[in-house]
Amino acid sequence: MNRVNSKTRTLNLLGFFCPIPINETRIALTDCPDGETIEVLCDDHETLRDIPLLCERMGATLLSVEEDAGEYTFLISKKKLEEVI
Repeated sequence: MNRVNSKTRTLNLLGFFCPIPINETRIALTDCPDGETIEVLCDDHETLRDIPLLCERMGATLLSVEEDAGEYTFLISKKKLEEVI
């Protein structure tokens, strides 16, 4: 299910390896206002472990993770899950 809407910012981090995807995602989450959703595109398999941990540390909600031909799409909301529902 794709929940991308007009308040979604996309970070295309394909071709970058850790720690760059994590650092860029952290910066984007820090800079975005509450209620914004960030779509993060990566192809580094380590992000499957690191981005969920980053979301937990920053109080963000990981809405979904999808994989397609080795590319991962993370949908992250700045709001906590109880505020999203």
